Amino acid sequence: MLGYVDPCDDTVFNRSQLRVLIPELRALANGSAAEEAEAMHKILALTAQVERKAHRYLVFNGD
Repeated sequence: MLGYVDPCDDTVFNRSQLRVLIPELRALANGSAAEEAEAMHKILALTAQVERKAHRYLVFNGD
């Protein structure tokens, strides 16, 4: 799913897509340097918020 993030445009993930995205983020965090891993953990915290409430999305803003 991370391959779908567009650096030039917004990319939106819904709750169903998070089921695939979260393991990718965890794997990336485990194989990253401390600063990058910290960023992944912050994104994972956001995914937890999206999963808890209906009609929430994880949005990566491009540019």
